[in-house]
Amino acid sequence: MALVPSLALAARKPVEDSGSGCLQNLAVSGGFTTGKQFLASTDHEGISYADAFAKTVAAIEAEGMVSISPNEQTGYIAAENPVRGGGGSTVPLRTTVRRQDDGSIRVEVRFSIKGGQMTSNKAVGQGLCKIADAASM
Repeated sequence: MALVPSLALAARKPVEDSGSGCLQNLAVSGGFTTGKQFLASTDHEGISYADAFAKTVAAIEAEGMVSISPNEQTGYIAAENPVRGGGGSTVPLRTTVRRQDDGSIRVEVRFSIKGGQMTSNKAVGQGLCKIADAASM
């Protein structure tokens, strides 16, 4: 599971950037007691909306998410990330795929963990960027 090794710190692995700039633009807010929110996004050019949406859903599946609910018409994909050691609990992953005015497609991935859960910002960022970047892969 790439996104949340919650309740345990992620193994230290080198974080690879696809060149999209996604990792440099990763936004993290909150903290240990209040919970953390993560936001990653990538703009894609030269790809159809349908292809971008399908590749994004496939990337979410590849990251091990459960309860994936894609809605191609609205561009919204809801999914849940199982919490390790969490007794079956999950945390939300929310993704939007949207056409931009300039013809590009923006994929935004939002992920939240609850207060008291721990994870590596780098590990989460890498997982979110795999999803955000997937449309161009």
